[in-house]
Amino acid sequence: MKRVMSTRRGAIRAGWLLIGLILWGAVFVSLFKVWQQRTSDAPGTENAVVTENDVPPVDDGDIETPSPEDAAFDERYDENGRPKPIEVKLTWPESGVTDFSFTDRSGETITKNDLLGKPWVTGFIFTSCAGPCPRVSLAMQTLQKRYGGKPVNLVTFTVDPKRDTPEVLAKYADFYEADPRQWFFLTGDRDKLYGLINGSFLMPVKEDENPEPGFEIIHTTNLCLVDATGRVIGKYNSIKDEDMALLRRDLDRLLEGQGVAGSKTVLPAGPDSSTEPVSADDSKGAK
Repeated sequence: MKRVMSTRRGAIRAGWLLIGLILWGAVFVSLFKVWQQRTSDAPGTENAVVTENDVPPVDDGDIETPSPEDAAFDERYDENGRPKPIEVKLTWPESGVTDFSFTDRSGETITKNDLLGKPWVTGFIFTSCAGPCPRVSLAMQTLQKRYGGKPVNLVTFTVDPKRDTPEVLAKYADFYEADPRQWFFLTGDRDKLYGLINGSFLMPVKEDENPEPGFEIIHTTNLCLVDATGRVIGKYNSIKDEDMALLRRDLDRLLEGQGVAGSKTVLPAGPDSSTEPVSADDSKGAK
């Protein structure tokens, strides 16, 4: 009797389980049909053929164009968000280098008038420099070897006149075997020197506010080419071979009586860029 009752209970449970499975199956089937119906009604899901007549005309106003701000950003910054270098042409005074009077390493006074009649190349250094100043002087020495005996003058201005006396400059010049008849090393009043370098050559120079030994002066590594009338016509980075090749080419043209188009400088782009004529090749404290 107990065995019969147990069998009936098992059959009842199995029946209810089967009914539950059937009901859940019906729910899933219904949900699937609803989903299928909704997707079939959605636009773009049918395999319809679209002709040119079915495409509405495009209004120019519907085309999204970059705003001026976006265009300006693309012009000034690269894909990494870094400022792009922009090239601008330096314009030196048509009147030429302003008149000056400084003391040469020989103790003699050299003026602008003493240099007129020949093209000349000028550089800016200080003798205790621990940065690239020696490379600037080596570039000038190379020019002396190339143009020795030719109507070309070389002029080195110290940017540290307080320490670079004529005696100090004389020893420095001897180290580079500078010909005193062609290569001059000039010193003098600091304000007049800096005014000439900033105003006539358009090159940066100033004392570092937080100086370190050998890096007391912020100045350029560029050389400037001046024609026989005293007008600056180009600047060239003395530590770049390609720039020095351009300098030699332009100087040769001057000696041959040909005109020189001038050179370009590079200014950093971006909102923090300075309007000063400071090249990207300029040396900060010769560091």
